[in-house]
Amino acid sequence: MERPGGRGGQPRVATREVVLAAVRLFTDSGFEATTMDQIAAATGVSRRSLFRRFGSKEDILFAEHDELFSTVVRYLEASPDEPLTSVFSAARLVLQGYLRDPEITVPRYHLVRAHPRLRDREVAMTARYQAAFSSYLARSGDGEGRSLAAGVAAAALISAHNHVLRGWLRRPEQDSREVWAGFDEAMDFVRRAAEPMLHAERESRRDHVLVAVYPGGTGREELLRRIGAAVQGPEGS
Repeated sequence: MERPGGRGGQPRVATREVVLAAVRLFTDSGFEATTMDQIAAATGVSRRSLFRRFGSKEDILFAEHDELFSTVVRYLEASPDEPLTSVFSAARLVLQGYLRDPEITVPRYHLVRAHPRLRDREVAMTARYQAAFSSYLARSGDGEGRSLAAGVAAAALISAHNHVLRGWLRRPEQDSREVWAGFDEAMDFVRRAAEPMLHAERESRRDHVLVAVYPGGTGREELLRRIGAAVQGPEGS
């Protein structure tokens, strides 16, 4: 599919078409052996335009990842749901992005497994999602005090999502209903673990009110001593 917007009145080739052509070349000829010139020839995009739009072969391979991440960030910013539900829905968007285009995602999975440099790129992308989810959960709560619980919850969510995703990538022929059932089960597992952590840190930040009643003749020093003892609790704990 071509889109308007190219220079000189030329149609702009859709990102997916560029990525698909590149993935096919990488699979047939090898990632290292494939050149940007070959990708340009296969897509009908000039070499100069290809470098301007994507920068490198790695950037082409992960271009749709970047677009999906931007979609997820916009979704979180606009979501009306409670924070944990919002990040679960965002994770669903990510999985949908993989499942809807196996022609790209499955061969890319095998390419990434075969090349350490590509694995590093994918690890960095996973870290971006985790940081976005963690930041969102922390901002939606009581501020910095929830950063630890938010980080742990985000890490658990990423781990559960990737567990389901890897299962599908290894067996892409499986029924999508089975994949989504596994995803829902994984999200329920994360919710049961994350909600108590997030709730506990929220409760720990709440102010406590001490009401003290003492005889009117109690001296100032004695009053302060008794209030201090009451605040500290038994044996200063």
